[in-house]
Amino acid sequence: MAKEKRVKKERKKSTFWKDFKAFISRGNIVDLAVAVVVGAAFTAIVNSVVNDIIKPLITWLFGGEDMSDLVVVLREFTNDAGELEQVTLNYGNLIMAILTFLIDALVIFTIVRIIRNAQRKIKEGAEALKGKLEKDNGAAVEETAETAAAQPAVPAEPAKPTVEELLAEIRDLLKENAELRKSAAQSEPGALSETADKTE
Repeated sequence: MAKEKRVKKERKKSTFWKDFKAFISRGNIVDLAVAVVVGAAFTAIVNSVVNDIIKPLITWLFGGEDMSDLVVVLREFTNDAGELEQVTLNYGNLIMAILTFLIDALVIFTIVRIIRNAQRKIKEGAEALKGKLEKDNGAAVEETAETAAAQPAVPAEPAKPTVEELLAEIRDLLKENAELRKSAAQSEPGALSETADKTE
């Protein structure tokens, strides 16, 4: 009884691990993992372009002031320690977040467009090459057909008889031979025995 329970547990365990292995080794999971890794690397590149190149240019255009420092002071108060604190509406952060989103989208769109154009040009080049090869092959086939037409026609071999025709011919010959023997036997009775001796 205990042995049966252990076997059932082993079956469940082995089935679980087999299912898990099948799930992990699926092509879609591997593709997804590669996409996540490549996406993370691509995100680092896009963030670097935005933070290190484009945002400093925007800050420079606005006179060197960082837009994230733009705030509206709603209320000022002093805390228990006597320090002045402010309740602010940080609209500069919102503007920078919107600009970052738009710049990220523009950079990604530009990169994807460059890649698609390159793929389209490669595909068009391949199709043009394929068309040229087919055209060249068609010309070669036409040339071969022209040379074949220019050469004198070789007479075709006569058709060989089929098995049925050969068997019918053998039957007719045997019938003819039997009739000859019969007529020879009727004309000379001793000649048939001599012919039979010779054939043996």
